Amino acid sequence: MKKLLAVAVILAAGCAPWTQVGGVYKSESQNYCVDLPQGWMRWGESEHLLISRDGVLLQNIQIVRHNVKDPLKHTKRKLAKDMLPQEAAEVLLDNATSNPGSTDFRVLENSPVPIGGLPGFKATYTYRNRDGLKCKSVCCGVLAGEYLFAITYNAAERYYFDKDIETFWKIVQSFAFVKAV
Repeated sequence: MKKLLAVAVILAAGCAPWTQVGGVYKSESQNYCVDLPQGWMRWGESEHLLISRDGVLLQNIQIVRHNVKDPLKHTKRKLAKDMLPQEAAEVLLDNATSNPGSTDFRVLENSPVPIGGLPGFKATYTYRNRDGLKCKSVCCGVLAGEYLFAITYNAAERYYFDKDIETFWKIVQSFAFVKAV
């Protein structure tokens, strides 16, 4: 028992910590800033922003900057910097649909929405995760130069999705580029 506890302590010490967030978050290296909600927690210190209030399996918001030249993990379709926003959304939806970790995938919406002052998209969909939990996601994205910026809200459809959707929209509305694109 003592060995198991010692291993758990060592593993926990080596993991990136959760830190509380709230207020303006600025990433010079990723070229964006957003207003983060008070009381939420951020995972680690990577360039990929991941926050949650009640646990990443219940709800999370992610902001990712993806170079359009780089392949996506689950699709052979490719992004291009001259795509229309809905075309980029279709590529991301194909990537999500092809993810072996989800089943029962249903697209509910793919519509235009401005992000950071540029034409962007909003894609809403549902799926079941590996454990059979029904989840709902909204991915808002914008192509800016060589990059796709995606702001995604994932949550258990029952209770958690509705609980924090307004928080997600506040983050999307606050999204701005640090330097002109």
